[in-house]
Amino acid sequence: MNNKEWQALLLKYREGQCTKEEMLKIHLWYESLNADGLEVLNDQEKREMEERMLGRLANETPVAEFAEPVIVRTWWSRAAVYLSAAAAVLIVVSFWVFFGNRGAKQGVMREKMFVQAPDGRLITEENNTNVPKRLTLSDRSTVILEPGASIVFPATFSGDKRTVQLSGNAFFEITRNPDQPFLVYSGKIITRVLGTSFRIKTNTKDKALEVEVVTGKVSVFENREAFSESDSIDNQDNGVVLTPNQRVTYFSESRHLMTGLVPEPVKTSQAAQETKMIFNDEKLEKIAQALQEAYGIEIVFENDRIAHCSFTGDLSDMQLYDKLALVCKSNGADYEVKGTRILINGRGCD
Repeated sequence: MNNKEWQALLLKYREGQCTKEEMLKIHLWYESLNADGLEVLNDQEKREMEERMLGRLANETPVAEFAEPVIVRTWWSRAAVYLSAAAAVLIVVSFWVFFGNRGAKQGVMREKMFVQAPDGRLITEENNTNVPKRLTLSDRSTVILEPGASIVFPATFSGDKRTVQLSGNAFFEITRNPDQPFLVYSGKIITRVLGTSFRIKTNTKDKALEVEVVTGKVSVFENREAFSESDSIDNQDNGVVLTPNQRVTYFSESRHLMTGLVPEPVKTSQAAQETKMIFNDEKLEKIAQALQEAYGIEIVFENDRIAHCSFTGDLSDMQLYDKLALVCKSNGADYEVKGTRILINGRGCD
């Protein structure tokens, strides 16, 4: 059921118009709610919210409407009336906490919170638009939230680390600070950097988390605190270190980290971006070395004979994989991505 359908059903419950099947559905839904959802409110806020909801129900609906009509009300039937009303209030309150907008957003609310602020000032931002949303943090780092993503972060970073918690897709450009590493909590993984740019996203097909590095070096590892007590966790560290144009995909069910290359590698420095790649009867060995220096990706040959082949042409304004395809095709070879390396296959040249 969507948000509007739940609201309509809860209104029917409050007005005593639900069928037995509808009441069972509401009760099952309420029992399945995670109590952690209410932990975002302190005790005073919970009391104030309950008083507001009780007051509103008292003004709008007679208490008798919550009970089945009877001719004579005994003490236990009156208790049932009040318990039914209280249950309705709890359901409405829970619905409001889970589907309302009270600073903490849906995606992050359902996860355990790992971000802390000494002064208690946590900020939640969510992108409810159809275009990317740019945020600037207190350390001048920037975050670009994709539509539907949300992030929680302190108003001011302090202590020996900078921490944020992400739900959804985002691109980060982190201000370098060796004394205060930057940590992004996302699902069951943590991405740790000193100063770099990278992207975190969720694969919608298999719900796997992906981290792609544009510049700098990033370490990605499991967040052991995100697992429940029933999860089987070994004592081995599960993490990888990524460099530019590398990515890792984390499958939470199997707890497997699979490394690879980004779909469209980019040149890793301004000097490399400005360098023209024009070759005149150049050996593939030299061309591979030039590409490796420009993109920071290791390129290897199946055998030495391929490295001795030559190529003539201009590769300046082409994507890396298009460059490789052209060079390989001209020599009867092909290439494939093997993890974080590129392998060139073929018979080679005499």
